[in-house]
Amino acid sequence: MKIKRVICAAIAAVVGAMPLAACGNDGDSAAVKVYMPDGAPAIALGKLMADGFDNAEFTVVSATSITEYVKSGTADIAVMPVNAAAAVYNGGVKIKMLSVNTHGNLYLVGNSDETVGLDGLKGKRVGVIGQGQVPDITLKMMLDESEITYVVSNAADGDNVSLRYGANGPALLPLLAQGELDYVFLAEPAANNAVTAMGKHIVMDAQETWRSLMDGDYPQACVVAKDSLISNNPEYIKKFMTALEASDGWAENNAQTALKAIKSHMAEGVASTLPDNLPAAVIERCNIKTVSATNSKSQCDAFFERLTRMPAGDLGATVLSKVPSAGFYLDASVWTNKE
Repeated sequence: MKIKRVICAAIAAVVGAMPLAACGNDGDSAAVKVYMPDGAPAIALGKLMADGFDNAEFTVVSATSITEYVKSGTADIAVMPVNAAAAVYNGGVKIKMLSVNTHGNLYLVGNSDETVGLDGLKGKRVGVIGQGQVPDITLKMMLDESEITYVVSNAADGDNVSLRYGANGPALLPLLAQGELDYVFLAEPAANNAVTAMGKHIVMDAQETWRSLMDGDYPQACVVAKDSLISNNPEYIKKFMTALEASDGWAENNAQTALKAIKSHMAEGVASTLPDNLPAAVIERCNIKTVSATNSKSQCDAFFERLTRMPAGDLGATVLSKVPSAGFYLDASVWTNKE
């Protein structure tokens, strides 16, 4: 019996000295669940999905559902629009932004190859994906900054820009082809799909237009993580974010591998909107780069402040109720030694 007790004690000591696995929802050794919307945000995590990452379980979902996975606590780490992340944080969900990863991938598509400025949209019918979502918000901000008025209408309306909404590019592009819309405001890679599959043309780079108006880029999608995961296993966060930062530029040179990885991680019942062939030029136009929350804070705060002044609905509400507190941003020292 004494020998057995000694052996058991030795085994316990060895097990106790072993490093803990990455913590999931409750600090146990469950897989870390990483969720992201289809499209550019998923491309940003392409290498990690292709190579596999320590104890991570990747799932690609529809763009319209990503917020619910974060609000419900299903996602331990997620990629999501920065405005949605701020709203979720303001609503009391305990998350932090780790980085901004896409910095604008919006383009105006038209029937001719003639470049169009914002003034050229007056009196035109413009299809926009997702009312109240990033494309809609970004276009409205630029129109507001240029003092150009807009209405929600299916018909041309004087000098107003007439906005018509659809769930995605495939819902709007037929209307452009049929002459029911003059332009469509799309995110890559949907814009490229319109160019290659339908013979349309990119007539405005929204990122260039934004920079000319706002003196800088705008933050589009970010990585967030649960406070509990950050607190319970900061080393995992550091390892994950270091790998993500190191993967910048990989997808452009490994487009088809990234595409295969994304499509193999789609949630059950969800079909990817990405094309079967993903050109490197399209990925470049997605403007993917990992920038820490610390280095993104001033840019994000300026973006959020604008959202707090943008009306939403008819009851005096705004797109964002308030600028998130400093606690929304994870200190970059947690995952990088370069700042």
